[in-house]
Amino acid sequence: MQKLPFKSSWLFLLIPIGMIYFVFVPQIQKQYERYNKQQITLQNDIRTLDSLKHAKKLNRKGTHLLKKLEITVAVHQKVYGKQKFLYYKTGGMLLVLVFMGIGMLVTSYLSNRKKTSSKNKQIDFNFDDFNADEIGQKISWNALESSGSNFASETFKKTPQGYKITGSSFTKVFAWSFFLIGLNYVAVSFYEYYQTSDIPLTFMKGGKLFFTSGGVFLIVGVILLFMFSPKVYIYTRKRKIIVGAELLTFQQVHALQVLEKFISGSSSSGSYFSYELNLITKDGTRYNLLNHGDKTYILSDMMKISQLLKVPVWNNGVV
Repeated sequence: MQKLPFKSSWLFLLIPIGMIYFVFVPQIQKQYERYNKQQITLQNDIRTLDSLKHAKKLNRKGTHLLKKLEITVAVHQKVYGKQKFLYYKTGGMLLVLVFMGIGMLVTSYLSNRKKTSSKNKQIDFNFDDFNADEIGQKISWNALESSGSNFASETFKKTPQGYKITGSSFTKVFAWSFFLIGLNYVAVSFYEYYQTSDIPLTFMKGGKLFFTSGGVFLIVGVILLFMFSPKVYIYTRKRKIIVGAELLTFQQVHALQVLEKFISGSSSSGSYFSYELNLITKDGTRYNLLNHGDKTYILSDMMKISQLLKVPVWNNGVV
């Protein structure tokens, strides 16, 4: 039997696609049509109310209708106004979720395509024996970072000045999604307040509105964007490396260390292996360069950095 040219896991995409196409889109369309009918009725009531107010003389029925419309028009304007802003919030959130879904699928596909490309050749790499080195005998093989991931959450990229190690496109899509969902709710909520409320917005009211609308998502998004920003810069011309807040020269680098660690979750299915690539200076200090769970990528980036810095790599069990 001929093997299908795609992974069967991609079939799970039919679930969210079906939910969006057959459930969410018709429901949004139905609500939009109902909202338009309500707006048409409201505009007719406003015109009727205006004509009754300018009428020179009203009969008993006209007077009753005038009093009724004075109440219902004001109520409907307020209710439909809030409904309109709710549609803005919901529509904005759905757009961000679509962006997140498409972004994660595209980045995952490109990452797998790059990893399985026929251009990638298997290269034999000779690791140095750390036991034959004075510093190698003393350094720790415990993980520098307590956290990890089960996918390539960091990447080694070329820049005009050299190279940088930053969060992968997949993680940035995730962070931007949190930020945009929060920004959408916060912006629309503040706009709604200024459009519908006559009460001045004080500092306390503004803070409450911020945190009860989408401020938490916005703050989480900012934190994630900061976490996934570049953490290592390698300047090839200046022959300098910035790791966190430390400035190192190429001459200070003694070796690279690659190690495996086990991240235990709340259940067996939530546990996984992750990997670290650490830089070791001539005084034995270790600095983390890469920390994620894709062994293929971390070994590939390890070889590139080793060739760039012209230093050996020490390995203890990562095969």
